[in-house]
Amino acid sequence: MASALLSWLALRSPDELAKILERRPDALPAADLDTLAERLERESSAAAALSTVPLPQAQVVEALAGLGGPSVEPDRLADLLGRPDLTEALAGLAELALVWPDEDGALRMAAPLWSFFEFPLGLGPPAGTLLETVDGDRLAGIAGTWRVRPDRPRQLVGAVAAVLADGQRVRAAVEAAPADTRALLDRLAHDGPMADQPDPALAWALDRGLVFPDGWRRATMPREVAVALRGTDWRAPFDPRLPALAVNLAPAAAVEREAVAAGTLALQRAGALLDLAGHSPLAVLRTGGVGPRELRRAAKLIGSDETEVRLWLELGYAAGLLGLVDETVAPTAAYDEWRAASPAERLATLLTTWLTLPTVATADGRPGGGPQLAALLPDLAWAPVLDGRPGLLRLLGTLPPGRGAAASGEVVAALRWRLPVVLPAPADLLVEGTLREARLLGVVAHGALSPFGRALAEAPETLVAVGAGLLPDAVAEAIFEADLTALVPGLPAAPLATLLDTAAERTAADGNASTWRFTAGSVRAALDAGFTAETLLAALRIVAADGTLPQVLAYLVEDVGRQHGLVRVRAVGCVLRIESPALATELLGARSLRSLGLAALAPTILSSPRSADETLDALRAAGYSPAGEDATGAAVVRRAPRVRATPRRRPGQVPAARPAPVVDLVELAGRLLDRGVSEPARPRLVAAGGTSTPTERPLLWLVPDSPEPEPDPGEPAEVVAAEVRRHTPQLDARQRDLLVYAIVVGGPVSIDYRTAGGDFSSRVVEPLELDGNRMVAWCRLREDERVFGLNRIEGVRPA
Repeated sequence: MASALLSWLALRSPDELAKILERRPDALPAADLDTLAERLERESSAAAALSTVPLPQAQVVEALAGLGGPSVEPDRLADLLGRPDLTEALAGLAELALVWPDEDGALRMAAPLWSFFEFPLGLGPPAGTLLETVDGDRLAGIAGTWRVRPDRPRQLVGAVAAVLADGQRVRAAVEAAPADTRALLDRLAHDGPMADQPDPALAWALDRGLVFPDGWRRATMPREVAVALRGTDWRAPFDPRLPALAVNLAPAAAVEREAVAAGTLALQRAGALLDLAGHSPLAVLRTGGVGPRELRRAAKLIGSDETEVRLWLELGYAAGLLGLVDETVAPTAAYDEWRAASPAERLATLLTTWLTLPTVATADGRPGGGPQLAALLPDLAWAPVLDGRPGLLRLLGTLPPGRGAAASGEVVAALRWRLPVVLPAPADLLVEGTLREARLLGVVAHGALSPFGRALAEAPETLVAVGAGLLPDAVAEAIFEADLTALVPGLPAAPLATLLDTAAERTAADGNASTWRFTAGSVRAALDAGFTAETLLAALRIVAADGTLPQVLAYLVEDVGRQHGLVRVRAVGCVLRIESPALATELLGARSLRSLGLAALAPTILSSPRSADETLDALRAAGYSPAGEDATGAAVVRRAPRVRATPRRRPGQVPAARPAPVVDLVELAGRLLDRGVSEPARPRLVAAGGTSTPTERPLLWLVPDSPEPEPDPGEPAEVVAAEVRRHTPQLDARQRDLLVYAIVVGGPVSIDYRTAGGDFSSRVVEPLELDGNRMVAWCRLREDERVFGLNRIEGVRPA
């Protein structure tokens, strides 16, 4: 028997079905309408679609769940919501295939949504459901309290349920209840159906079936009782209009000016933190993450505050500019490339990283209460920001030109209206923190989207071009003052910043200028880095705006230079302790040992710049029999090291996906409708990178039976197909085709797998190569490469 959704889909026009496919791309590939309907009603797919709807549509779904399925008459829904115009909300839900009318006009809903809300509208389960869990004696006692005497015992549940659904009778009974019981029942009716047991105030209500025990020290109020106690005037909430958003003047020139200043300062501060991590790595706590003490230290050194430092740290780490080494956070090789890039390229990296940053680094706490976790620790409490941040940009993008949001509280309300399922309530912490970060990065200024913000929201690939047109060029010269400071107006170029960071201490950066101060210690550090007094002064004169340096700075450098190196320290790789001076002399003169660079420290003590292992090997190769010892003189036992190969890919690194084909959704919809519910559809592929209409979109997977993709030249498709057919008799043809496609063309696929020990799991893998019955794949569950036996794969689905 066809499902209600399948029957409804079969009656859609190609344009209507194409719109559903465009809004629900995760349901593809679909070879027929049966498959499409099944995928549209998967719990994960339906929940993902619901997370995109605005408040009125979410309220309709919750109201339907409160009324209970499998279908609801439109009049019942309208009565519950106060008889508003539901046309727009229902049309929006139909475009997502979440709610639709059946042939009789009743409203149907995707099956997982009936149970999506734990307590829809704050209501518990129906009385009939709770009565089914009650034993016979208790049921008889409840019926006796209400003086219910059905003709047949098996009608008792229905009879008691009918009484509890009689709002007037329930309200009259509760009026006669003890005061504490009335207060408790009123709270359960309005604030949620669950109460803790034991509670003396519950006894009276339990005897009458106004609440039911669950056997776990909790009691639940039936849906009908709560509705009755809310009164005859109660209606479920329905808010069809976006909350008013007060605006203020935000002239384009002022927005641009503030955004450029903020973006420039962000580059200065982020660059300063990353530079700091390069010469003074940030320590990681034993429990993981970077703690408040290190954040305060970094903030003091770069002239920022702890909150901002946390943001720059999170962005640098997420962008791959920072990494972990020896329990510290230090720059990666990618940082050197980023630092040498143009200001526009550097800012584009920070902004695109921020858009997908899985935390709100500048928030004053965590959702639900409590302080922030240590920086860089993953925190699932912030997961809603992944939808909330793009949603905020889209919201601000709807404001009229020259206007900006006046109050953050109203922005919170408006964003909650747009994303009610995603954003927690209250969402103030998340939204206000996101707004703060947007201002720090120059994405938002004066409450309006800046040119950077608009590019980030609408066309991230244009960010570099937008930045190049707005951000000033990096400054390659500095102004040296008589107070031993150097001032760089604007964003310092990488070579200039490197020179000044080497010879001076960065003291401030405000977006308009950066300041460094020379001290005896900073100059000494430059000399330690390889400069001499003469070469340092020459380098500083080259970058001086007027080609000259203040006399006081020259005196400082020359004075430190005269004292530098009066005491010299030599690095020694190892020390040789020899039993006789004669043998020591022999070693010093041995031609075969010249590579060791031996030097006499005492008659029987020699030094070598080479490591102890290298020195031991060289001595043995020259015919001597040395013995190793530690710093205390104890003998060192030398064992052959175990060799370990470097993995082909770091854990967590995902291979780049091949370009996805583009499918004409209108044509696909037409073929699905023409072929009915059994024959597979054959969509036309539009060349990737070519022009496409709004109903043509890239798909992560090729639809079955479409033209053959370009196979990987290293793995001929026919060879892979033959191997898969030979080793997977347990799979059907469609599952084998999906597996072959994943191996040949690339991309993720979901498999059901049973190990040799009998353990079963479902996981998403990305096949890398096939060797007979063995498939090497990147396993997202384990974040590592794994080998899977084809004969142990029990199912294959699109990821």
